[in-house]
Amino acid sequence: MNPITNHPFRAHWFFFVAPIVVAGNIFVALSSRGEIDRLLEAGLLFDLAVLLPCLYWLCYKARGKKAAIRAGALSCLGIWGALKLVPEAEQNLMAYVAPLRYVGLAALIWLELAVLLAIYRSIFKGGTSHEATARVQAETDMPPWAARLLVLEAMFWRRIWQGLKRMLGRK
Repeated sequence: MNPITNHPFRAHWFFFVAPIVVAGNIFVALSSRGEIDRLLEAGLLFDLAVLLPCLYWLCYKARGKKAAIRAGALSCLGIWGALKLVPEAEQNLMAYVAPLRYVGLAALIWLELAVLLAIYRSIFKGGTSHEATARVQAETDMPPWAARLLVLEAMFWRRIWQGLKRMLGRK
């Protein structure tokens, strides 16, 4: 067993590099003392909204679509972080980039709703809780306890729906 190939840095190097990049950006933003020009603003925005998501994707590209979706979410977070680091009076590029954050968040919410809808459909069609939990974990990389809670909630709403149908006399 080679200690270098099994080191956590090889598999998860993003979590060692990202804090350095973020700390450097925070230092630059705070040391500029409120005099951020367009070039510095563009650098902060590039580092937080483009560089970090690309590094994340490079580190975890073996995970496929999940890594790309998380990189997109990280990009939205980077835009938000750049908005907080650049004083409002000096935001030139941010006015053009900030709406992209809302577009990205809307896409992420749509994806989450699609996953939830698939889970609810499988439960409402009569699937077992174990099958649904396994499916949620496989599709979303969710921790087992969170997947189980999500499935339990879907089963609760299924029982409510069935009770309402019985009360209204529908089969």
